[in-house]
Amino acid sequence: MKNILITGGAGYIGTHILRELSKQDNYNITVVDNLSKGFLEPIDLIKKESKSKINFIKLDLREIEEFNKLKRKRFDIVIHLASLIVVNESNKKPLEYFENNVLGSLNLFKYMIKTKSKRILFSSTASVYSTKAKLPFKEDSPVNPENPYSESKLMVENILKWFSKAYKFNVFILRYFNPCGASSDGKIGYDNRPATHLFPCIVKGALGISKFKLTCGKVNTKDGTTIRDYFNILDLVDAHKLAVESLVKGHKGGIYNIGMGKGHSVLDIINIVKEVTGIDFKIEKGEKREGEIPEMFSDIRKFSNEFKWRPKHTLKEAVENLIKWYKNKPNGYSY
Repeated sequence: MKNILITGGAGYIGTHILRELSKQDNYNITVVDNLSKGFLEPIDLIKKESKSKINFIKLDLREIEEFNKLKRKRFDIVIHLASLIVVNESNKKPLEYFENNVLGSLNLFKYMIKTKSKRILFSSTASVYSTKAKLPFKEDSPVNPENPYSESKLMVENILKWFSKAYKFNVFILRYFNPCGASSDGKIGYDNRPATHLFPCIVKGALGISKFKLTCGKVNTKDGTTIRDYFNILDLVDAHKLAVESLVKGHKGGIYNIGMGKGHSVLDIINIVKEVTGIDFKIEKGEKREGEIPEMFSDIRKFSNEFKWRPKHTLKEAVENLIKWYKNKPNGYSY
């Protein structure tokens, strides 16, 4: 029985990963979250169908004394997802982002050293790459964060690099591009309040749950809207499952891009949603976000070749699953 710790496990990505890992009966999973952004309802749903033992502990990584709740338990794998993630908000609240994302991580790593928990899977971001880097972004492309959120992620990456040398940590760093969608049955989904990501905003607009406002300014792309590497969250879950299994077997880790490997524009996504829903919904003009990078997409060959992983879920599926989710939970989780 392998002991797994998931930080931020009550959030959007965390609940999807938890659900997949809990299908196996050889994991003993501890989920920690301060519930500032996460929800208990999906944890309870997953517990009912789980083959693994799941224990939830409300814990704030910023408060070192709260780690006493873990009772010095040693974990075979730590999946570190807990993070504040909104770029625009980070520009307004840099102190809050560094305190949460960096200080919280340091406290977690101190606990890992103390308990000899030496295998970690860290969720990083493609936004650490330099806007001047050549496309597609590779793992060795230049990095140059342009906001506190991205800076905080790169800081944690660098801390882990030195910790892996000094304390013999096995470190997997997955640099996500733009995961989207929901579970295929629509029971686990996206419940950020307010919604800040493109896919849920468009789907909610199509379903009439809220107005969709186009916030990207005119950029030099095929249709004048930004291009990003959107990919289905179910493929991200598969990537985490492979990384966890590899760490259990003794893999030393590394830095890997996770995405689709190609880009789609904002208008591409709007058209996919219109096609799936059959609704020609109204698009309003929102406050433009200036300084947007026109185009970003990944080179995923490193992870793909090493782990025989390929994105197998489509963006159309992501939209279909989000529609199921919002029809099931138009107002999000209850608790």
